[in-house]
Amino acid sequence: MASLLRPRPGTVCKCQRSFSTSTPRAVSLQLEKNDAEAVADTVPAYPYGPARWYKQSRLGLYGGQRIHFGNNVGDKFENKTRRSWHPNVLVRKLFSQSLDRHVQVRVTTRTLRTIDKLGGLDAYLLGEKEARIRELGESGWWLRWAIMQTPAVRQRFAEERRALGVPEEQLEEELVEVDPAQSVVEEVSEAEEEALAETGEVVQMDDAFQIEQTPDLKPLKFRVCPGKHIYLTSEGWRRTRPSPTRLEDIAISRRQKILEENVMPERERDFTAALQAQQQSLPVAQRLSSEERTKMLRRAKKEWSRELAVQAREDFEQHVAVRDQRKVERKEAKKMEMKREREERAREMGVEAA
Repeated sequence: MASLLRPRPGTVCKCQRSFSTSTPRAVSLQLEKNDAEAVADTVPAYPYGPARWYKQSRLGLYGGQRIHFGNNVGDKFENKTRRSWHPNVLVRKLFSQSLDRHVQVRVTTRTLRTIDKLGGLDAYLLGEKEARIRELGESGWWLRWAIMQTPAVRQRFAEERRALGVPEEQLEEELVEVDPAQSVVEEVSEAEEEALAETGEVVQMDDAFQIEQTPDLKPLKFRVCPGKHIYLTSEGWRRTRPSPTRLEDIAISRRQKILEENVMPERERDFTAALQAQQQSLPVAQRLSSEERTKMLRRAKKEWSRELAVQAREDFEQHVAVRDQRKVERKEAKKMEMKREREERAREMGVEAA
């Protein structure tokens, strides 16, 4: 336990140039940095919903702890002074056997003691009791889902179902899904050579994850170090170096977010009203259910988001063109000003010489 609480030097920012499956880099959760729709469509919903109080607890393993308020009472005159008690939150790298790597996570000292007693992070996350699920919170639920996609945990669950007498056909289907995940690591060298030949950068994969995700959604990711992530794709974990156009992409995404905030609510209201009017004109047997209407609205929002992304990129390119044009104009104006000054100085020197 003492080793868990001992301060460690921060090594997340000291990134190595290449990512190797033999010496995996630590990852951090960053649930809030992922696309909300991608998380909602891929990860099962947390059964107890988001935190209503002490909302920072969704960013780590807080074990249900939150801030408490009370009074300091004086001994002599019993004067009361308001005070608060905060959970003792640490940032630690805890090793996950199923992921075969360290996971950087915000965790309270009480949760650290529980993890130490249970024998590791995986044992804590895979707890089945209701109280444990409540303690996990949204970040714990997200990390629990992540380790449940690994071949080691899926193999373990298949063995448990076999011990409980689950039919062999279902077990064979589970094992067939695990085999491709274990074979991904054999394709690493080929992927490295192709990426090195095309882009000059090494792209590495490992067999930590095999997930099913809609192709048009953004990939889920874990943070490796500033500006660099491991992406969870259908082929496992994939890591690339930052794009040369990263800053431009950030600016475009900000413009897109502003457009969505201004346009999306009105479009959603109009779409909902038109759909409701259409459903009212149909017989009851032919009307769509609430779930089908929600799916239609979600598909429409994705289409609108793609349109706004194109518009945001066009606006950004126009803004860059105008900015570059103004730079050229200022440069030309400065050159003309310097030329006039040289001519005036030459004229003054000629007058003095005469």
